[in-house]
Amino acid sequence: MENVLLVSNPALVEIGDKNKKGMKILMYHGASMNSFIDEIESLRLIKAHNTPAKVVKEILKRRHVAPIHGSVTYIPTEREDPLVISEVPDIINTADFHRPEIDTYNNILIICSSCWQSITPFEEKVGNNPDPCKVPVLNLRTREIKILDFSDEKKEECSVTDISKIVSNVVGLEVKR
Repeated sequence: MENVLLVSNPALVEIGDKNKKGMKILMYHGASMNSFIDEIESLRLIKAHNTPAKVVKEILKRRHVAPIHGSVTYIPTEREDPLVISEVPDIINTADFHRPEIDTYNNILIICSSCWQSITPFEEKVGNNPDPCKVPVLNLRTREIKILDFSDEKKEECSVTDISKIVSNVVGLEVKR
């Protein structure tokens, strides 16, 4: 597709006007987040699976998305470690715990994203407690964030029939399919 760009995990992208400095967004799925909870007692005690932004703060403190050897599978290169956070982002977005949460750390906006499914046996096994069907939407001009709720409480599933209409109204963009 012409309007899709595939990037690595993690990836640092800059979004903005061609004539101005944009916002740097670090996108990381979050595969190492369980390791942080396993190794940091304060995160274990607060059951940080329910507060993913606290785990992201620990990632930012260490400036590395997976400082614990073996917490994620990757092949290091001779030149650089792709998991080091070498440039300070304006925003970091993660999703591994499937819970929406917004916070900040040292003026870095933390956006933790949700998912589209309820709890699965795997999620239960790793300690995740998903809060599905919640979509954080950030206005890049004002930095205002709204969390859109597409859940259908009665059916415990996501209702996506009017997503494009809702997103268009919130962010003022045309959503193309």
